Amino acid sequence: MKLGSAGRPVSPREGREEKKSCVMSKMSDHAQRDWNHQKLLSVFTGLLVLVGLMYGVTTIFQWRSMNQQARLMAQQLDAMKAEIENTRLNRSADLILKFDERLDKPPYPKLRSIIESGKPILKIHGGKFSTDDLEGYLGIFDSLNDLYVKNMVSKDLFYNEYSYDIERAYDHPEIQSFLKEIRKAEADYYIGFDSLAKEMKAATAAGIYAPTKSH
Repeated sequence: MKLGSAGRPVSPREGREEKKSCVMSKMSDHAQRDWNHQKLLSVFTGLLVLVGLMYGVTTIFQWRSMNQQARLMAQQLDAMKAEIENTRLNRSADLILKFDERLDKPPYPKLRSIIESGKPILKIHGGKFSTDDLEGYLGIFDSLNDLYVKNMVSKDLFYNEYSYDIERAYDHPEIQSFLKEIRKAEADYYIGFDSLAKEMKAATAAGIYAPTKSH
């Protein structure tokens, strides 16, 4: 007769029952370990999902924050550009006013009218003005060329303010003859005036602007 786990004799039936109990106990332990493994796996998977969700939410907030910062920077840049442009326009207006003051001093207003009419200018040709008068008038535009080339004045303001008078002066036959004569001594005399006039005429021909009589 076989001995049981307690050391006492057991019958064949009791032996089978005891063996069955051991097998069931081992299966129960194995099932418990499998359940614990599945539980841990589920918890780990849940943590991964939670971390992913947190990362996704954080990324969305960061993206929104970056977009807001980008929009703010764009607005600040636009404000700076507008301020720079306003400063430039104010500076242009101040410079133009200073040159207008020079052009409004005698004898330039009357000289401008004579040039516009196409009548003789200099006294030696039957006009009323001296060569000093004409040189002073052309000299103002020659000086303006420096401001224009260095972009110290707004081109739109410049065109509207001076294009008409510059083109009328450049197209006057007597002024062309005068420039041709004095350039025999110095070729680049009043070259700034020539440069401005050609610029104005080219812009007018291209339809960039329409010269207006401003005085």
